[in-house]
Amino acid sequence: MKHRFKKVRRLVVGAVALCVVVGAGISTPFTPNTGPSLLILGDSITWGTEYFAKSLKLIQADGQWKTVVIDGQYSRRVAFPTPNASTKFSGVKTFKKLSDSGLRADAVIVALGSNDVALETEEKVYELIIRDLLTTIGDKPVTWLTVNRRDTPAIAKRSVLFNQVLTRMTREYPNLVLEDWYSSIAKRSKWMAFDKIHLTP
Repeated sequence: MKHRFKKVRRLVVGAVALCVVVGAGISTPFTPNTGPSLLILGDSITWGTEYFAKSLKLIQADGQWKTVVIDGQYSRRVAFPTPNASTKFSGVKTFKKLSDSGLRADAVIVALGSNDVALETEEKVYELIIRDLLTTIGDKPVTWLTVNRRDTPAIAKRSVLFNQVLTRMTREYPNLVLEDWYSSIAKRSKWMAFDKIHLTP
């Protein structure tokens, strides 16, 4: 399982690197209760990996997963720290909705946090929402792409803080592994689009 998951993580990171997006949303269809199953849960950048880079086909071609679901939605957050009725804009509620629809993910890749650092400023809130999603997912293997948002100096600092919280959480959640997207982009600044959030083609 670990070898399979590591290979898919590389495919996803490669797919993310292929796209620019200021997009809508996507949730690829699936047949309930078929496995092994992989869920990729994210925001507009995740949406773009499917719309522009066709990441679903890339991962399916690898032949390691019977079911691959990519669910990306613009402006989606990890979770809301206060009560909110929205489902599609919450990673936690989206995961629950997919589970209720019959998806039993054997592993999850999370690409969320960019919208949270734009709106929330406190470390305790980052810990709260990250913990909320990890608890909701349970003991399944989780790979979380670190946040890379640099559109203002303040948000860039909050991206670093969010990633520090993620790093700390790996000690508490042994099923959590980080993919250092922040450092990957820092070495490849030309990949960034004009908004310093999304990516160039």
